[in-house]
Amino acid sequence: MTSVGHPYARFRRAIERRALWHAEDAARELPNLSLEDALQLVHLYAERESPKYERAALRWLQRYLAEGSPRLQHVANAASDLAQRESDSSSIQRSV
Repeated sequence: MTSVGHPYARFRRAIERRALWHAEDAARELPNLSLEDALQLVHLYAERESPKYERAALRWLQRYLAEGSPRLQHVANAASDLAQRESDSSSIQRSV
């Protein structure tokens, strides 16, 4: 634990503040990142148009399949939402 707090508390603050580098740093220190927290990090990658986005999104989908028993439609919706988020980020950047 560092002088600025427990890694999970730092991760939550970084996510709330949309601070990608700090969120990544805190996530690396955690023994496990929940599926929900991992998805928030994936969304932050998309917002920041990080080159890590696609790989992180695919890794999240793999975990989603492995850790639960989602219905096929839920998997399709999750994949579609992640693909759309990447597309939306790209189109917003191009229009600016």
